[in-house]
Amino acid sequence: MGDTIIAVATAWAPAAIGIVRLSGPEALSIALQFWKGKKPRPRYAHYGEIYDEEGRLLDQVVLTYFPAPHSYTGEDIVEISCHGSLYILRRLVELCIQRGARLARPGEFTLRAYLNRKLSLDQAEAIADLIQAQSAAAHRLALSQLTGTYYEKVRRFRAQLVELLALLELELDFSEEDVEFASRDQLKQLLLELQREIGALLSSYRIGQAVRQGIPIAIVGRPNAGKSTLLNALLDEERAIVSEIPGTTRDTIEERLFLGGYDLRLIDTAGLRENPADAVEAEGIRRAQEKVRQAFLILYVFDAAKESLQEAQAHAPELLGMEQLPPILWVANKIDLCPTFSVSDPDVIPISARTKEGIENLATAITQKLEALGAGSDTLLAHARHYESFVRTQAAVESALKLLEAGGGTELLAEELRTAQAAIGEIIGEITPDEILGHIFSHFCIGK
Repeated sequence: MGDTIIAVATAWAPAAIGIVRLSGPEALSIALQFWKGKKPRPRYAHYGEIYDEEGRLLDQVVLTYFPAPHSYTGEDIVEISCHGSLYILRRLVELCIQRGARLARPGEFTLRAYLNRKLSLDQAEAIADLIQAQSAAAHRLALSQLTGTYYEKVRRFRAQLVELLALLELELDFSEEDVEFASRDQLKQLLLELQREIGALLSSYRIGQAVRQGIPIAIVGRPNAGKSTLLNALLDEERAIVSEIPGTTRDTIEERLFLGGYDLRLIDTAGLRENPADAVEAEGIRRAQEKVRQAFLILYVFDAAKESLQEAQAHAPELLGMEQLPPILWVANKIDLCPTFSVSDPDVIPISARTKEGIENLATAITQKLEALGAGSDTLLAHARHYESFVRTQAAVESALKLLEAGGGTELLAEELRTAQAAIGEIIGEITPDEILGHIFSHFCIGK
């Protein structure tokens, strides 16, 4: 990390303001070679001018200097705020490279922050998630990993394991004196609590990934139940083709909808029926059933003028091709044709997709259902890397509990706790192979 890196920290597009960022031991000396203005004071914004290599004015800028170690990367940082002309940004980068800087790789600023212990590895991942968050829920999840409940929970897990392991290591040091520094009953209770909390995190992985990447919601039902009309009503635009001909939708249509702070992936599917008209419709039904298995929530649409709720619920498992149904909201469509329809079940929403009656109630029900399924939690597991590490942590904790039950020796117990501590350490970056670091930071934008 002895070299100085540079990158444009704002989007590569014309804008009112653009920011060029330097980090490294020569950041300030490089910037001062083409800067005309007061000598920068640490953490003060200074107005001045930038001149090119031939002494021509390039731009009027604001320069801010952050000396090490009190900066984002832990190194000297200079940020130059200029007019957001692509020409100016490009020339600024060229001037810095001519004077000894090199172009930063994707995520290299944050990688340096991690290597300089300004951030843990999970916090670095959270910054990438925060930048990419497209919904309030994804934003909340990223903040929780950065500084919130998830952040505190992971560190508490590791602190507990470190404490327990220290006591067992002490016993090993005094093994000839047959002393017990760690009460086995207390150790068992702590491990059981750890097992329970890690188990809850592991079970939240599916919803955590869905919140981060977009929650898949499948719209399913029989042909002509009004699925495509419902998709159009929710999107408030004519996205799907609607007709009276059964089987109009032959393939899945996926659209994004931001609703109640969530990023939803609405999937309109082919109509489900027992006897498809041809091979193309049969393939559409197969794909619909596949989407149902991937969906986090199902909107099962039925024609309330032709089919009762009880009939829809009775036929759904066969039509969906699964005995155990995922979470479902039953959407009783076409109530404009049967105004006497009524139901008290909160999972049954009467609507008319054609007139849009009840659509707001359905939108509210979707949000409430997602909240009930845990989407609003502050502590969700959302990264495959974290999930895999917690699986290994849980396995080691369970092995330790079995050893306690069997009266296993201190050395075997300590080894299981070392394994658990190492797995947690991988999450926060205490123990991380170089190839994992390369994979994580390659997904960052250049300039961050």
